[in-house]
Amino acid sequence: MKFNVTGVILAGGKNSRLPGEKKTFRKIGETTILENIYNVFSSLFKEVIIVVNDPKDFAGWDMTIVTDIIPAKCALAGLHAGLFYASYPYVYATACDTPFVRPLVIGHIVGKIEKGYDVIVPRTDDGLETLSAAYSKDCIPFIEESLKKDIYMIKKFFRPGKVKEIPIHELRPLDPDLQFIFNVNTPEDLEKARAMAGKKIE
Repeated sequence: MKFNVTGVILAGGKNSRLPGEKKTFRKIGETTILENIYNVFSSLFKEVIIVVNDPKDFAGWDMTIVTDIIPAKCALAGLHAGLFYASYPYVYATACDTPFVRPLVIGHIVGKIEKGYDVIVPRTDDGLETLSAAYSKDCIPFIEESLKKDIYMIKKFFRPGKVKEIPIHELRPLDPDLQFIFNVNTPEDLEKARAMAGKKIE
């Protein structure tokens, strides 16, 4: 049974710290990062949206391909577009450079969705994991307000009393090393991810 939630993949980054091929098309083990995310999302969600800068690069994928409505080229603008185009009241959002998305973790987070909350987000030792979180369409006007003010940090639009935090102790049994939050930003991250996957690809 799939969740009545839209999976949103944010793929509009500038790739500045990992030049060359888009991060999401880099291979980790036998599959690209995007293939892994898509396989997980399509198994969990009734709809998958990817937010991109260059739609032609993603032609052929069985996803709804959209671009930013407010062209700020940041994760917050991508989240806004994903929420705007989503067919369901909530989305689960992740960045396109997270090679180890975990179905059990995502299912746990999405399972905590409750009317009255705008955001369901894990809190790890590093803080709120805003790109491994569920968001309500009710967030749209508050995100728009932040973007108008050039405030791009996602958590800055959160409303007190409208955020449900998931403590780390609930997630560790599902992903002991918390690999679901690991993302690939640099060549070193890419090599580390490949080592974590158990295969190093030249």
